[in-house]
Order: sequence, then structure tokens, then C-alpha cells
Amino acid sequence: FSRFSARVSSITGEIFDTPLQHLSDQSLDIIQQRRMSAKVEQKDMAKLKELSSKNYRDQAVWFLNAFWVKHFEDNYPNQEKVWNYLHKFTELDIKKKKNGCELNEFDAHRFLEHFGMTLSVKEMREKLREIDIDFNKHVSLTEFLIFDFEADVHHLVTASQGEKDMDKINEAQALLEKAQTNAEACRVAAEKAKNAADQARESKLLAIKAENEAKKAESDLRRVEGEARAAADALKAEETKLATKKKNLKAKSENMSLGVVKRGKAASMLAALEAKDPLPLQRAKITQAAVVKKCEKATKKAAAATAKAVKAREVAEADEAAAQAAKKESEDAVGAAEQAIAAAEEFLEKVKQDVKGAGKGKLWLMDPGLGEGKKNI
Repeated sequence: FSRFSARVSSITGEIFDTPLQHLSDQSLDIIQQRRMSAKVEQKDMAKLKELSSKNYRDQAVWFLNAFWVKHFEDNYPNQEKVWNYLHKFTELDIKKKKNGCELNEFDAHRFLEHFGMTLSVKEMREKLREIDIDFNKHVSLTEFLIFDFEADVHHLVTASQGEKDMDKINEAQALLEKAQTNAEACRVAAEKAKNAADQARESKLLAIKAENEAKKAESDLRRVEGEARAAADALKAEETKLATKKKNLKAKSENMSLGVVKRGKAASMLAALEAKDPLPLQRAKITQAAVVKKCEKATKKAAAATAKAVKAREVAEADEAAAQAAKKESEDAVGAAEQAIAAAEEFLEKVKQDVKGAGKGKLWLMDPGLGEGKKNI
């Protein structure tokens, strides 16, 4: 604010000389409110508060309709400003988003900074006082648009909203909403198809890995089975060798044509063999027993790996089928969305030709909406 003298009293309304920069925030609010009260009639202020309570999009529509001819017709930069303001207000309103209607002082400060209005804290508060017409410490989109375009409040709150063309405009709005719903369904279906394709790809890789592990387990089993056969053959050979030796010793021990010493030695050797297996046979038995256990373990491992591979292949095939179904669903959604958007665009163009002045703002705001929908296809 520029330096000037003012007289303020919150109780009696008396005015006395005081430099403005020395006044408290509360006093400044009182001065600003009295200034604005002189500019905005009480009836208009009530309507303005009602307008500021609408959601951001409805506020933007109302403002565009009210000042379409003066500020926005054939003026793309101004149209784009309102579009950007609308989306920034929605973005900064963390709690209510698109259902919100005004920003607190902190977020309003961030809003101004985003659009290059970098000010000190004191300057920012003074700027917000200028913008906050109803002095509720919050800034609605309507209040900011009035400030930014230096709009006439009385004209704004009493302006026609294209009532005579509202049936056509509402029909266009309904078609737009249907197009946006289809576009969102298209986006969801595309995301689902992508996730299903990723899952199918992952399942296929897991199936291949499981099958390779099963092949390796089967190969290990065949090798161990070969070791088992070799161990069994070695054991049988040692057992045959021992049986032959025992038979020969028994025959010698009973051969009366031999001397007593020879018969006794043969009998002694036979008794030793009967009491304990020779070392080669012992080793063969130990080896054969170890190989049998190894073979049992390899058999179980191969069976488990084969079962896992079969299951993985079933999952991969199911996921592939789901991916194909999701792809078909996504393609159908694209077709439906394209048809809905084409119908909305065609009707919107027709309505644009019919509607003049008020109502154009709402129609214009539908165009970017269709553009947003197309991005989801």
C-alpha cells in the first residue's frame, strides 16, 4: 500500500491520523473491508460469497460465461490463463482437490509465486488483502480472477450464464462426461492389459526356469542311477568272488586226500571269512548303500522339480490367456472411447455454432476436457 493517513477505531468507528504501515493486520483488514464495501454492494457481496463457494471448475465456468465477449472471445492467452489458474488451484488444494473452492493464505502465497508474483511476506499479505474480497482469510478462484482481470463484481454476479441455451450446453456436458468416463475406462483397461502382459511375461520366464531346473534334476537322477548300477555290479562281483572262495576253502577242508595241516588251514581261513567280510566287499556294500540314498534323494528332487515345472507352465498359460483377454478388453475400450469422444466433439461443434455470448465459457472449458480424455486412449 502507498503511505497515507487514516483514522480507525474498531469500536466507535472514529478516524484518526495514523501512517498505514504502522497499523496492525487487523486494522488493515478493517480499512480494506470498508474500502471494498464501498465498491461492492451488500446484495452483490452475498451473491459473490455464494459464487465463491462453488467448486473451482464451476467458478471458472461462471467467470468465463460472464466475461466471454469482453475478455476471452478469440483471446487464446486469456483462455489459457483461466485454464492454468483452475488447474493450479485444484493442485494446491491438497484436501479437497477439484471439490474445493478456495485456498488458505499459505497456499494462495504459493499460487502467486508459481505465476511469477514473487513478493515479500508483507507485500504478499497486502496483495492477498486486495484479492480476498470477502475478508475470510482465504482466496477463492473467483476472487483471484476478479483481481487479475480487474472485473466488475456486479456484472459478474448478475451476468447471464446462457440459460436459453442451457439444454444444449448440458447435453454437450453429458456427452463430454460420457467421453471422459470411457476414456478413463480405456486408461484403466490399458493399465490392466499392461500389467497382465508383464505378469504373463514373468510367468513364462519362471516356467522356463522351472523346466530347465527339472531337466537338470532329471539329468542328475540319471547320473546317480548309473552310479547305483555300477555300485550294485561291484557289490555283486565281490559277493560272487567271496562265495567262490568260500566254496573252494570248504572243499579243501573236507578233502581227505590232503594232509591234516592243509585241511586245517583251509578250515581256519573259511571260518575267518564266515566271521567277517573281506575289505573289498565291505567297501562295495558301503558304496552301494550311499549310492542308494543318493539315488532316493535325486528321485525326490527330480519329482519335485517336474511338479514345479508343470505348475509353472499352467500358471504361464493362464496368465497368457488373461493377458490376451485384457488386451481384447483394452482394444474394445479404445473403440468405445473413440466413438464417445467423436460424438462429443461433433455435438460440441454444433452447439458452439448455435450458442452466442454467455454459455461460450462452459463450452470452451469442455474442449480441454476432451483433450484430457484423448490422452488416456
